[in-house]
Amino acid sequence: MVLLVVDTQKGCFNEDLYLFDTVRKNIKQLISLARENNVEVLYVQHDDGPGTDLDKTADNYEIFEEFAPINDEKRFEKNVNSAFHPMTGLTEYLYSKCEKDIITIGVSTDYCMDATIKSGFENGFNMIVPSYTNSTYDNPYFDSETAYKYFNEFMWPKRYAKCVSFDEAVEMIRNYHSSEASKAKGIDPCGTLEIETERMILRQFKYEDAESMRKNWAGLDEVQSKYGEPSYKTPEAVKGLLDEYIGAYKNGFKFRWAVIEKESGECIGQVAYFLVDTHNNFGEIEYCIGTAFQGKGYATEATKAVIEYGFDKIHFHKVQICVRPSNISSKRVIEKCDFEYEGTLRDYFLIDGEYEGRMYYSIIKK
Repeated sequence: MVLLVVDTQKGCFNEDLYLFDTVRKNIKQLISLARENNVEVLYVQHDDGPGTDLDKTADNYEIFEEFAPINDEKRFEKNVNSAFHPMTGLTEYLYSKCEKDIITIGVSTDYCMDATIKSGFENGFNMIVPSYTNSTYDNPYFDSETAYKYFNEFMWPKRYAKCVSFDEAVEMIRNYHSSEASKAKGIDPCGTLEIETERMILRQFKYEDAESMRKNWAGLDEVQSKYGEPSYKTPEAVKGLLDEYIGAYKNGFKFRWAVIEKESGECIGQVAYFLVDTHNNFGEIEYCIGTAFQGKGYATEATKAVIEYGFDKIHFHKVQICVRPSNISSKRVIEKCDFEYEGTLRDYFLIDGEYEGRMYYSIIKK
């Protein structure tokens, strides 16, 4: 069980809300009670962009003072209504913790609360909504009281959520015991932290990497084609790729490193867990190294470092990698990293009119 606190930020939690004082008191009480009973409290914050009431650079973006996170309580950021959108990493986090029961409180009833409850239901979670722990404002179609009652008394119950009284929610939290959850140790959404090897720094991508990326690997057909990616030959194309990579770092389950050669300071490739399975605790590696830097052991050095990170930091049970049979150099890297061959999916790829298999290798954590 977790307590999910949705968008209770200074910019949208104020006295214009329906039953403001009651909702404020109830939310505050449930957060305090959850902490006392070892129920994890998770926060969601909404970013509406620069110049808005929920601009993440402004004070209004912060959580309402009476509900503020303490210690290392986790926050998940979004710029869409649903807290379960893939950008947040919330779904993967809850899966990794084997959590199913989500007590959901916050604002606004008819926007982010509604989207979050329905998305949570569709992702297989048991959504629980205590009475008078969510609220909203008047809008052109509903006054705030009507909107609250429509969702809490008609739309959500027996469809998307278990709607309970406030006292029932209190008892649920008081009766919770973390040992009853029988949680397997899941993977850690630690994100892409810096790794140092003998000759390289592996770190998050930065916009300043754009030119060396384009020159050394991202703009080269012979590099990109080896793992089925297009070439990014213009500064604009590389900027778009970096937007994707850097934006994904908000999600703690995204693991992608720029490979920086210490001697030159240039980005000479990348390595990533492009596939992360939170249910079965494994990740799959992909990598590329620029043509001018191949044959020097960089791919092996980077891959070994990321394997170690996968086991020691992320807590994978298994790390796997695949390769086309024709990619002899990558097969050598895989063998040097002590992967064990598992098998080949025949005729998996159709490339330039020719079929080729997909060879799978893995390492199991000892």
